[in-house]
Amino acid sequence: MPSRGVSGTEGYAAEADVLARQYESITFAQAHAPYIHLIPTAPSRVLDIGAGTGRDAAALAEMGHEVVAAEPTTEMRAHAARLHPSPRIEWVDDSLPDLAKLTARAEAFDLVMMTAVW
Repeated sequence: MPSRGVSGTEGYAAEADVLARQYESITFAQAHAPYIHLIPTAPSRVLDIGAGTGRDAAALAEMGHEVVAAEPTTEMRAHAARLHPSPRIEWVDDSLPDLAKLTARAEAFDLVMMTAVW
């Protein structure tokens, strides 16, 4: 099923293959170097808003965190699930500004990340 029209994600579906290569060319540590020291070291519940190709969700899962990765673009979520399969990551089709699906679940998170979300 192709992506639905979510404001701010225009073009992501059509460019998903290119964006996947671009996003995956930078490591989690490189992208978050200035504040990586703030990420909890103890296993935590993490919400990754605008998860894209799942690079960050995967790195957080490898650190031992349980990650809910919210990404509204079907094609990006498909890349993410293929590139970073992990039982510690739950891929969710949800978007800002409401995060309606996640809000309905009323879950608490120890850390919320939102990288390159406009």
